[in-house]
Amino acid sequence: MRYFSFKNRIASAYILSTAILIGLIFGVLYLFVRVSVFSHLDEDLQLEVNRHSEALVVKDGVIALKNHEEWMEREHNTLGVDPVFVEFTNAQGEGIDKSPNLKTENLLLSDKHKDYEFYDSKLLNKRVRQVQLPIVDEANHLAGYLLVAVSLEGRMVVLDALSRIIWISYPLVLIALFFVARIIVGRSIRPINSIIETSNKITRDNLVSRIPLPENHDELFILSQTINDLLDRVEQVIEREKLFTSYASHEFRTPLAVLKGTLEVMIRKPRSDEEYRHKVNYCLREIDRLDLLIDQLLLLTRYESQKKTLTFKDFKLKEIVDISINRIRSEKQYSQIYTQNHIPESVTIYTDAYIFSTILDNILSNAFKYSKEEGKIDVSLKEYGDTLVLLVQDYGQGIAPQDLEHIFDDFYRANLAITSENKGFGLGLSIVKRLSLLLNIDVSIKSESQKGTIVSLTLHKSKS
Repeated sequence: MRYFSFKNRIASAYILSTAILIGLIFGVLYLFVRVSVFSHLDEDLQLEVNRHSEALVVKDGVIALKNHEEWMEREHNTLGVDPVFVEFTNAQGEGIDKSPNLKTENLLLSDKHKDYEFYDSKLLNKRVRQVQLPIVDEANHLAGYLLVAVSLEGRMVVLDALSRIIWISYPLVLIALFFVARIIVGRSIRPINSIIETSNKITRDNLVSRIPLPENHDELFILSQTINDLLDRVEQVIEREKLFTSYASHEFRTPLAVLKGTLEVMIRKPRSDEEYRHKVNYCLREIDRLDLLIDQLLLLTRYESQKKTLTFKDFKLKEIVDISINRIRSEKQYSQIYTQNHIPESVTIYTDAYIFSTILDNILSNAFKYSKEEGKIDVSLKEYGDTLVLLVQDYGQGIAPQDLEHIFDDFYRANLAITSENKGFGLGLSIVKRLSLLLNIDVSIKSESQKGTIVSLTLHKSKS
């Protein structure tokens, strides 16, 4: 059984259960036929007993036939098909008279069987069905016995033939059913073969193959669908890993090269404490940029998995905006930029606070970064029924029209951003776009060069 195929194991289990069922059916059929045959035989034997009992008379304690000659003519002289044998005995079992077809043989009076009981016996080495009944006189004294027997040979031939047919056909039927079951099971488990073939095709570089779904929506359909869903998740994980590797290899080179170059310059010759301090602080800022880059890359590559960890609650919109503004304004270079939050205190939104704060941080960070020195940022809100539109407006460098259509692309930086003193990676708005999709937020940008930018977030009010 160790190397027995799955198809053969199912077919064998099917055949085993079928064998038991067919065996029971054949057994019941044979017993039914046998009981029916013997039941009809006993009925015939009872008729013979009744008929011969009417032909008897008891005189002075002796059994005799009412019309001996007529009775003898009626009985058979030779053995025929299912012949009837009749014999009369006295109370001691000694023969008085018998049918001519018994010739020199006698029916035996049995002490093992009760009167009126039908039982099997033998006559001339042939099977017979026999019954014995007592004959009494007028005083109800036992005068003798009437023994009647009928040949079983014809009926037993039929029963034996039926038994042989059952024993021969039984294994043949099981063998035929086994091969039929293999064909049926083979078709039924065809999706399993598809699973095996598809699994053999799947590699790290080929994750697009999927298992064809069976037509019947049964357990194999559910299994195939579950495996396909698993493959989708595996593909997403590996794609995110490839994406992260691609992003990391693309973006880590520049900061690492700057750090390496700065450190090499530091060790070429002795320098003053002020120069060392300046270079170390520069390296620390680059390390902070690397740390920020890693955080942004992780957000970008894992945003799909965020769907399962979202926690929606009611939050005060003004409070979330204030927290983001204060967090960014804490940086020294942005302390001179003036901000106004015009959002009413009463407005609440139903969202995930962490994801929404991340979106706001990136939008406000860009607004601060590209605002003019001592510039201004306005945060306002418009209400349209259950819909809220959050507006973040700055009056800084703005974005050229040719750059607007690419502004949400990964690592894309507008020309003005590249030439400015502010260093970035081109990931902020890409993160905003992807995280906004998670929260079902529509984001749009309007901008003019040297006039400023307006970022619009379309939100939904709290349900409460």
